[in-house]
Amino acid sequence: SARRMTTLASISRVVPRPWRVEPPRAPGTRQQMRASRKTRAPRVTTASSNDDDSSWWNISRLLPPKAKEAVREIEYFGGSPLQQVLPWAGKPKTDSPGRPYPPDPANQRVLFDFTSTSPDSAPETFSKTFGALNDVVMGGQSEASVSVVKVPLEDGGCVVKLCGVVEGDGGGFVSMRSRNFQPSVDLADFAGIRLEVKGDGRRYKLIARDVRDFFGLAWHCGFDTVENMWLTVDVPFDTLTPVLRADVVRPGSSDYREFKRDTLRSIQIMLSKYELGMNELNQTFASGPFALEIRAIRAYKQERDPRVMKGQEIVKKLEDGDAGGEGPGPSAR
Repeated sequence: SARRMTTLASISRVVPRPWRVEPPRAPGTRQQMRASRKTRAPRVTTASSNDDDSSWWNISRLLPPKAKEAVREIEYFGGSPLQQVLPWAGKPKTDSPGRPYPPDPANQRVLFDFTSTSPDSAPETFSKTFGALNDVVMGGQSEASVSVVKVPLEDGGCVVKLCGVVEGDGGGFVSMRSRNFQPSVDLADFAGIRLEVKGDGRRYKLIARDVRDFFGLAWHCGFDTVENMWLTVDVPFDTLTPVLRADVVRPGSSDYREFKRDTLRSIQIMLSKYELGMNELNQTFASGPFALEIRAIRAYKQERDPRVMKGQEIVKKLEDGDAGGEGPGPSAR
């Protein structure tokens, strides 16, 4: 929890007349106040919450609005420089997800279910797990938020919506990211991550991490969406590409390695003008309003799910209908 550092000045009151006598302090009052400070419940903040000026390292009060938002977003995930190096600074975490998927318990595990009957859709639960992380943290101009919204019952009753305005200049990305899971999630027996999404025709990407370091190695894989249509999309672990500080890590590099399936630390879903590193552009990217709805995130073992194959067929037909047969990407994956 954050510590408040204040300077206390104690000034003795001068009593000019004998009859002006201060009332006696109630016994134990000072001790009770000290105890209450020690036992006060920690404040939980989110990237979309009000300013938390109680953090002594938080200088956002002195910053312009864009910089203030960048500070809030970074601190929500524990990624500020002081949070990284000071042992007593707060490093927010969230409970490890994972439970059987009732329709297919042998082959799928629920990581997050955002429909109305799931506890994951409770706003207070969601706000302690996921937050927005946008290009304002690197000087960009994009504005996006993520929250639980109501939808028709046939669509689940509730979903998570990532939406706003993305700007290609000065960064060019918007995203929702989870805090680090504690403990990490063991998916060694699974083939990949399965998403249920409804997008806007753009190509998004899933980012998985197996390290605690906020700026550490991350694994990216893009997936296509169809405007205003629900798709079930698979992201196989063996298609994840390691990326470090916006550069693809190639085989043979000292930083290259495989993703540790038994140590999933966090999940991020992003719209970016870059496909992977900064040397390859996302051909579907365009500045302006965007929206992506996420109904569920699961781990899966069986790859050839009929719903996934149907989504791939739909995307393939749309790609073939474009001029010259050039589409946003190779598949729905």
